[in-house]
Amino acid sequence: MHYLFTLGHQPHLSTAELQAVFSRLNLNFTIVKNTDVFLLVDIKEKINAEEIISVLGGTIKIAEEVSEESITDYLLSKQSEGKIHFSLNGGENKKLALEIKKELKSQGCSVRYVEPKNTATILHNNLVKRKTDLTIFENKIFVTTAIQPFEEFSERDYGRPGTDDKSGMLPPKLARMMINLGIKNQKDTLLDPFCGSGTILTEALSMGLTNIIGSDIAAKAVSDTQKNIEWVKKELHLSHINYQIYSNNVLNLGNKIKNDSIDTIVTEPYLGKPLKGREAREDLVDQARELADLYLGAFHSYHKILKKSGTVVMVFPKFQFNNEWIRVEILEKIKKIGFMVLTPSKGDAEGVLTYHRPSQHLAREIWRFKKV
Repeated sequence: MHYLFTLGHQPHLSTAELQAVFSRLNLNFTIVKNTDVFLLVDIKEKINAEEIISVLGGTIKIAEEVSEESITDYLLSKQSEGKIHFSLNGGENKKLALEIKKELKSQGCSVRYVEPKNTATILHNNLVKRKTDLTIFENKIFVTTAIQPFEEFSERDYGRPGTDDKSGMLPPKLARMMINLGIKNQKDTLLDPFCGSGTILTEALSMGLTNIIGSDIAAKAVSDTQKNIEWVKKELHLSHINYQIYSNNVLNLGNKIKNDSIDTIVTEPYLGKPLKGREAREDLVDQARELADLYLGAFHSYHKILKKSGTVVMVFPKFQFNNEWIRVEILEKIKKIGFMVLTPSKGDAEGVLTYHRPSQHLAREIWRFKKV
């Protein structure tokens, strides 16, 4: 069966996340078409779209192919009584939508075309439940069966009690994508050794993980994380979870955590001083060098506490100076510690997935490693 996934604003990351989740769920899938907007996938078995989108961070909508040959026939098949409400996505389809509306009216139907401006429009017009949010792609008709729970993301981002602009800037959707790139199953023990205000840990809990550990050198970060975990537990009515939060230097993780006990490390570490875009090149190079020393020390700690074949998903910053990117160059040294780079199916370079907005002077490079 063909399924169409509408990707987020970092489509390469969204695609890598979907492939990781498909593999974790043991789905027999083939990618038919991949663009900057859509991922068309052939999946042999029927999927539970609501269940899958509930764990994703980078997918806006999931739709499945319909059997009817025309949109008019499909909409007529969905009309039980009353007015037909529908929307149409993909390409220059407003004109087509108005033609369909006119045709349905000529057949005596009461019809309302909803212009699909965003997922809120689809949600508030109840089009997923009506099964009438439609997309045309590759000359096929798809009906939306699930949309991203954007209101829940917003609530966890802005409604949590513990916030810190300096340590809490990781977007929850990106945190969730990183988790999906790292975990093998929901029983994993997940560690964030630079937990900040706990975004990765609270997203992990909201995804159904029950064993999490957080650590940070800053006392405020530890306090904020504890507040946010308790808040998420209450908001989502979570029970039977096991979590530990430590105030600890990443170089001394072994003082608090047993060797060979962690399945997955997912983290955005300290990325350096905030940038204004006017920094001298030498200052950016020095900052990258200082971060390299910190990160290498962290990987020495990771190797001790990770289980055999344990994974690390970690952000490395790169800094923009004019048309040049200044990077933290430590991959070969990390390999010598005892890690291999896991290469995503689609990245910007070998092993790396980049998260970046054009207006930012800093980009996040997301790397995946496995202990060997």
